[in-house]
Amino acid sequence: MVRLGRPWALIAVGVLALLMLLQMPASAVRWLLPAEAGVTGLSGTIWSGQALRGWWGAGDKTIMLGRVQWQLQPWRLFWSSPITVSTQWGAQQFEARLSYLPGARLRLADTNLNFDTQILGALMPLYIGGGFSGRFTNIDLEGGQLTRVAGKAILENAVWTAQSGDIPLGTYHLDIENQVDGEVVGAMKTLGGALQLTGDVVIRPGSYQIKLQATGPVALDDSFRGAVAMLATPTSEGFDISLEGTY
Repeated sequence: MVRLGRPWALIAVGVLALLMLLQMPASAVRWLLPAEAGVTGLSGTIWSGQALRGWWGAGDKTIMLGRVQWQLQPWRLFWSSPITVSTQWGAQQFEARLSYLPGARLRLADTNLNFDTQILGALMPLYIGGGFSGRFTNIDLEGGQLTRVAGKAILENAVWTAQSGDIPLGTYHLDIENQVDGEVVGAMKTLGGALQLTGDVVIRPGSYQIKLQATGPVALDDSFRGAVAMLATPTSEGFDISLEGTY
């Protein structure tokens, strides 16, 4: 029988532990997920795997994520984004590189997303339909609050989903960048449509402010002006929207 010296025994145990760690099954991901997240149909390893179905929600409000795939590269932990995540549920898509920063901050880098705004109806009363797409170089979250965003977003073929029938609005572009003191500013412009919107969206830690000017044929339509009367102030060319709130 071959007996290993103590240093060699420790090396052997370390190699065995490393091999076991490298082969840790994807089911171990459940230990790392927050209470709001769920997955089924796991395969692969904790380092590179997938779930056939994932979702995110609290209580009776849930957003389906569909197929979830991930890759974890721990050697990039201290200098880059070690986690790559992508999800797909029909035409709804999301992909990003994730990293944790000092101060319990979460950063999403190179984020791409596409979804139908109807999925937001699970979280809030929303009467705007259309396709949303976004391309962001970085998104920083701290304590559940948005502290930094840089990128562009488009709301395409937006419609007002009224009971009497959908009202076509237009396609809108939002150019988002950080200002001083953690203030995120998005400048909106209209790419085309019957409702012309210009203005700014300002997001601060814990609060937001929306100021838009609406013109065009839809902005002068009496039925539409009545539908948005709680949000808008009439003007000679349409109406203004000024909203403030917290999140």
